[in-house]
Amino acid sequence: YIRKKRIMEKSNFKEDEIEQVTNDDAATIGVLCQELVDTEAEIDSLKELLKQKQEHALDIRQVKIPEWMQDKNLSQLKLNDGSSIDIKNFYGITIPKDPDQRSTAYQWLRDNNLGDLIKNEIAARFGRNEDGKALEFAKLATANGYEVEQNLKVEPMTLKATLRELHEKGAALPPEEIFKTFVGRQAKVIRKK
Repeated sequence: YIRKKRIMEKSNFKEDEIEQVTNDDAATIGVLCQELVDTEAEIDSLKELLKQKQEHALDIRQVKIPEWMQDKNLSQLKLNDGSSIDIKNFYGITIPKDPDQRSTAYQWLRDNNLGDLIKNEIAARFGRNEDGKALEFAKLATANGYEVEQNLKVEPMTLKATLRELHEKGAALPPEEIFKTFVGRQAKVIRKK
């Protein structure tokens, strides 16, 4: 026999009672514990399989189909079931987290007439297209002896849209040594409704 302690009701602790556990009880809990271990292992295995399948789908979507369609000079393909596959550009860009590199990225935006993408916060919020006003406010406050805490940020979707616009215009893209940028092509399946 195995002994176990039983704790009475939620937080009302009563003196521990000793109850006998039979061999059948021990076998049942052993089976349940093994089932839990096996199930968790299966979940981990399925997560890994899902990750591999997602990587495979990404390779097909972003490499294999776009390359094949580019070789055939196609941007869209209609399938027999009525669905279609379109090849579209996709964009990715991020500003570095390192403060010095982030400062360099903000300066590049300002130097390339994109300073209005920067949201500048100094005790009051300054929106897009107000970067100049925020800087003036900070200088004025500092000149008058006020300590100013400044928070600069660029909305990721706005930056991504700007990258797309620059790419479509054929304009110079933000340098990869300052920003993490990615421009690629991917297949999009449009299913028949």
